[in-house]
Amino acid sequence: MKEKNAEMEYILLRTVADAGIPVGAGYLADTLQSTGKSTLSEATIGRYLRQFEQRGYLKSEKYDGRSRGRAMSEAGLAYLRELEVSRQQAQMVQTTLELFTNSFGVQLKNVLAARQIIEPETAALAAANATSEDIARLRQIVDETAQLKSHGKSMAAKDAIFHIEVARATGNPVLEAVMRMIRADRDYSPELERMINASSVNNPSDHLNIFLAIEERKPDKARRIMKQHIHKLIVKVEGYEKKGKVEKP
Repeated sequence: MKEKNAEMEYILLRTVADAGIPVGAGYLADTLQSTGKSTLSEATIGRYLRQFEQRGYLKSEKYDGRSRGRAMSEAGLAYLRELEVSRQQAQMVQTTLELFTNSFGVQLKNVLAARQIIEPETAALAAANATSEDIARLRQIVDETAQLKSHGKSMAAKDAIFHIEVARATGNPVLEAVMRMIRADRDYSPELERMINASSVNNPSDHLNIFLAIEERKPDKARRIMKQHIHKLIVKVEGYEKKGKVEKP
């Protein structure tokens, strides 16, 4: 019931914001019915609008002393952004759960199990052996990832590149080849990113800390952070797998 109410609040406030002018319950009822978004009556929408105004999300706009309607306030716009984030997270959760209706979860866990064995030592070797050119390439990837994040864009495309570049920095071509093989067979970066973002859209990447450990030439630190990084992914996947089994019809 709470989720349904939040969805209706989002639809109403989004429609008010998109209108760009003060609107009333009649306008909203007609607009929502014509677009198929809601069949709420004008009276019901009027009650929502009064509640929004009491909570400070809407403000009455008048002209020549007569009421014209209600428009978004700064507090309303902030609340709308919160609803949009929650809505986005809910959609991400649903999309991710749908993946676990087949063998996706098993395949992904197998890949992560292999990475958990290989990559911590790979990161440690990179910290011990990386050249200045390797460091520069890793720094560029980390900087490009940060730029994507700052613009609200997907960082998934940079994930495999970063981990392959760490393997390359070890100076061991076999490790680089193994990492390329693991990531080329099936890159799960987009799905993993959705799982992380479904919990928090502001979840920071571990890549920066891994890079800093390599740049500082600290093998033990690089090993530890990489191990923690992949372990968190495994925990996330297992959580979704369990949730998917529970919610499966």
